Amino acid sequence: MTGGKNTTRLSRSFLYGILSALAAWATLMLADAIDEYILRQESLLGAAVFFILPIAMLVIYIRHYRKNIPSWKNLILWFVGYCLAYIPTWIVIFDCVNKRRFFIEQHQASGILDLNGIEYMFYGCSTLIAFVALCIIYHVIRLIISLFKKS
Repeated sequence: MTGGKNTTRLSRSFLYGILSALAAWATLMLADAIDEYILRQESLLGAAVFFILPIAMLVIYIRHYRKNIPSWKNLILWFVGYCLAYIPTWIVIFDCVNKRRFFIEQHQASGILDLNGIEYMFYGCSTLIAFVALCIIYHVIRLIISLFKKS
């Protein structure tokens, strides 16, 4: 009976990782859509989300971690699910933006150098690398604190 519960928890962790990656991309795309259609800016809101999203995701991650204290297997499966959904989504979105097939039309800037749409490359880096790095830092700090408490 416990093996079944453990398998269910592991598969939920994997699924939650996938859903978190899709939620991150949905947030980034919503910010870009507001920039393009409402604000008529290249990346005003998108730039803010670019910096805020990894920190917001870390706060949610820490809250969930402290509430549930998942096993290392669950954590690894969550990050595997997150990366397996996040990276292919990033590739597809970036490819569509570059080929002008993305459903959020990237308006052309009137300047000499038009970088509109390139923000998706930076969005991907920030939310993947920064978020994972912040999580690692969080766990290292927790480990150091636990070692000090033992001694």
